[in-house]
Amino acid sequence: MPWKLCAWHVVVMAFLWLAGDLCAQPSLEEEVDALKLRLASLESQNAELRESVVARLPSVEETPTPSDAGHAVGSDLGMTAKWNHGLELQSKNKDFRVHIGGRTQIDVGWFSVDPNVDNNLNTPHGDGLDLRRARFRIDGTMYETMEWAIEYDFVNSLRVRNQGGAIGFFDEAVTAPTDVWWLFKELPILGNVKIGHQKEPVGFEHMVSSRFLPFMERSYNQDAFYGGTFNGFTTGISAYDNYGEDDMGLIHVGLFKPMYSVFATSTGDGDYSVVGRITRLLWYSDEGRGLFHVGLSGKQATAVSQSGVPGRIMTFRTRDAVRTGLSQSWPQVAGITLYGDDMQWVNGELVGVVGPWTFQAEYLVSGLQDARKAYADAPAGTAVYHGGYAQVLYFLTGEHDHYNKKTATFDRVMPHENFFRVRDCDGNIISGSGAWQVGLRYDYLDLNDQTLNGGVLHNYTVGLNWFLNPNMKIQFNYMATDRDAALAGTLGDGWIHGWGMRVAHDF
Repeated sequence: MPWKLCAWHVVVMAFLWLAGDLCAQPSLEEEVDALKLRLASLESQNAELRESVVARLPSVEETPTPSDAGHAVGSDLGMTAKWNHGLELQSKNKDFRVHIGGRTQIDVGWFSVDPNVDNNLNTPHGDGLDLRRARFRIDGTMYETMEWAIEYDFVNSLRVRNQGGAIGFFDEAVTAPTDVWWLFKELPILGNVKIGHQKEPVGFEHMVSSRFLPFMERSYNQDAFYGGTFNGFTTGISAYDNYGEDDMGLIHVGLFKPMYSVFATSTGDGDYSVVGRITRLLWYSDEGRGLFHVGLSGKQATAVSQSGVPGRIMTFRTRDAVRTGLSQSWPQVAGITLYGDDMQWVNGELVGVVGPWTFQAEYLVSGLQDARKAYADAPAGTAVYHGGYAQVLYFLTGEHDHYNKKTATFDRVMPHENFFRVRDCDGNIISGSGAWQVGLRYDYLDLNDQTLNGGVLHNYTVGLNWFLNPNMKIQFNYMATDRDAALAGTLGDGWIHGWGMRVAHDF
């Protein structure tokens, strides 16, 4: 039929037109050749442009980049500011740096104490509050290889006797130095050398900054041994460096001048303290989410000489896990002051992290030779005291404690999300939870030996930590202490219950 022939005619014509158009397209080889020609043309134009620039600025090719040439230390002293857990000013080449910061800790405490205990303490427990720490700090780097720190605490206290024949005494708040030192980095053989007022390298817990403590107070070992009457800081020189593959270990040794107060002064003739700490990570994985740390510290020292006082003395004493008021008025739940000669310490430490779980334990044994209660007494022999703790903590929100290989200690907790509670543009409330951690610690101290008895303590502390952000936390502690006093019979024995809360901020 005519219309069928017409339709076939249209189809055939369309096919022939399409085939002709496809045949007119260039082949793949032709397209590649065209691209090569275009690329060669562009490279030629780029070379001509480069030659023109070099001709106008001949020094461009001769000036090396900073990464190739390095820099002269101090050549660029301009500084820029940023927030790095405090105000930090830093030069472009990072050879000069200044950090301005500090810390504040405000404590509140309530107590329930057996009358048999409170009636036999230097000061009875009292509900109240305590500005536990108020420190101002400036630290930094000079000339790339030297670091320094200057820090003062404004809430130490001193007990002063009334003058003019008045009876009694009064407690006065005073300012005292904590970290005041200079550090020379990456020296041959010695590694890092620190000179000045610093912590003696004994114990894991002692070396952890008070900013990062999981409980409101350290264990009894801190007050009875590491910290003593000198706040845990003494003046001397120390050297430390990492060893092993991936900095898995740390060696830290030092020579110090023993002190009996918080003021970084000592006039004792012949007093000395030689201290060493060695640590090792036996297991470390997933950037610290799993680790097992072991450490051993040792100390050989004299007791402390005081101007105008014959002989050398050593005070072993501790306050409890919740405290209120000025430090001079904190109840001493165990303690003794002795005359003696040389002293030796041995301290072991175990630390483990498995995801949100943290386990930590230490034990210290102290021996004071030729110990006696009065200078004129015959020596009773070596007074051996000891103490330790074990604690376990768990992050409810999944974080983990951060281990710093350079110091072989824990440092700042970084919440997965900060705490906040605000309204969005639509009026809806949005919030973040911060990080939450719970913990339990058993703490033990034995200051009894022969007739030189200062008491025995068993403490149980439960804690809840709320990290609002990396720089602020709120801590809640409940403690129960079983006190076995160094008195005849059961006088002074009993239980001490305390509830404490701390608001802490550091920058």
